[in-house]
Amino acid sequence: MKEYIALVLFLFTINSMLTYGQEHESILSAPENWKSEIIPFPISFAPSINYVGFEDLRFTPTWSDSTSQEFWTYTFVWYVEKDSSLTESSLSEMMNRYYDGLMGVDYKKKEDQSPIEKTLSVFIATKKGFKGKIRVYDSFFTKKEMTLNVKVKEAFCAETNKQIISFKLSQKEFDDPIWDRFDDVKLKVKCD
Repeated sequence: MKEYIALVLFLFTINSMLTYGQEHESILSAPENWKSEIIPFPISFAPSINYVGFEDLRFTPTWSDSTSQEFWTYTFVWYVEKDSSLTESSLSEMMNRYYDGLMGVDYKKKEDQSPIEKTLSVFIATKKGFKGKIRVYDSFFTKKEMTLNVKVKEAFCAETNKQIISFKLSQKEFDDPIWDRFDDVKLKVKCD
């Protein structure tokens, strides 16, 4: 009986791990070699971003290779219940919280033990949304500070009452051909 209970618990745990973040249907289509992930809100590493919905991510094939042109080139969409429209300051505040949490800047230190600078985001409004820069500590790969360039678009779906906030990020400047890679990722949902 104990072995049966242990087997059931093991299978339940494996099933939970395999389906984590997959309770939402993807709203992005991308080439098969792009990595994907879906994370429900509240996001565990940034719970203070108070949305209801999910984040749908797509990573270029070599986004995690520090020698690649695609290093830290990825996109994500927040598909959330309608909230207030974004402003330059609200977007900066959310990105600071998001990347501080993602990179663990509250408790990690650089190799030389000096404190890590908090994330610093700056955005400007454009005709197509927002453009910005995010100075962030890369706790995953290089253990160094980096700057991510980011484009953000916002849309609203009246029939579903969903706000769609799309982010495209890369270390490469906006005039670099790497930004054409985002043309391979399409939003499945059509909104205003």
